[in-house]
Amino acid sequence: MIVNRRTLLGGLLAAGVVAPLAACGGKSSASAGGGDSKAAKDITAGFVAVGPEGGFRTANENDIRDAFKKAGITLKYSPTSNGDQQPQLTAFSSFVDAEVDVILLSATEDTGWDKVLKEAKDAEIPVITLDRDIKTSDASLVACHIGPDNVWCGKAAADYVIKNRASGGNAIVLEGPAGLSVVNDRNEGWNNQIKSWKGKVLEHQSAQWSTEQGKTVTQGLLDKYHNKIDVIFAQNDEMGLGAAQAVASKGLTTGPKGVEIITIDGTKPALQACIDGKLSYVIEYNPIFGAQAVDAAKKLVNGQKVEKDIVIANKTFTAEEAKKVIASRPY
Repeated sequence: MIVNRRTLLGGLLAAGVVAPLAACGGKSSASAGGGDSKAAKDITAGFVAVGPEGGFRTANENDIRDAFKKAGITLKYSPTSNGDQQPQLTAFSSFVDAEVDVILLSATEDTGWDKVLKEAKDAEIPVITLDRDIKTSDASLVACHIGPDNVWCGKAAADYVIKNRASGGNAIVLEGPAGLSVVNDRNEGWNNQIKSWKGKVLEHQSAQWSTEQGKTVTQGLLDKYHNKIDVIFAQNDEMGLGAAQAVASKGLTTGPKGVEIITIDGTKPALQACIDGKLSYVIEYNPIFGAQAVDAAKKLVNGQKVEKDIVIANKTFTAEEAKKVIASRPY
């Protein structure tokens, strides 16, 4: 049976409750009950990363790398390209062969990891998934997951539409690449909540997290539906910014009296677009959790307990709220 921790803990997360659970320890002889702790300078971590993908990814991976450097932990960084899983699998196995103390994984796919995860477990190397959750045949193969709650993000987008377009209308959804837990979870939150809306969701299409594809896909859908689209939910900022360009190219307006565009991530360009009236609502997907990753890694290497699912808090922004934070936004 496939196990997804976010599914198992969905009820707890929805209620804002996360129970502390024991996780696998590392190769150190230390334990929660005693023994010598392994110093940060003696820890080596492998980071199986996504690499260049957009504003969120850049901010997230830079924060992870900076936090480990600040902590004095050696971090071996291995990004992939174009969302290719095979280089990630190869990098993961190489980290196991190198006998690192802990592996961090931001997965390009949510399945296909069991073989290398079992290799890590056999080598007593704990694995932490970052941002993107994965499905496994055995939940114990992953020590813990750290990241924001994607289901909540999707729900927040639907809540905005229900409140601000109460009379109904037509909506489209721009998704990331198929098969990612991020996409599935954001759809889950959106789909479950938008059912109570008086309007109609015309269709979902992938725009691959890209501004250019966000523009192209939106232009095609505007043509298909004769510009009769009132709401665009873009699952990341880049696609939303592309959608705004497409709306403008058709001579249409954005905002409460035009096409409302909702995005997820909360990057500085998106917040500025919200202030400028190009986006209506920006939902933060907080990329800054390097400190939490460091803390979990140190504890796991030394056989201590960590929470099974560490949820990073998010915010939401209207234009007025964006004005208050734009100057200090670090990404």
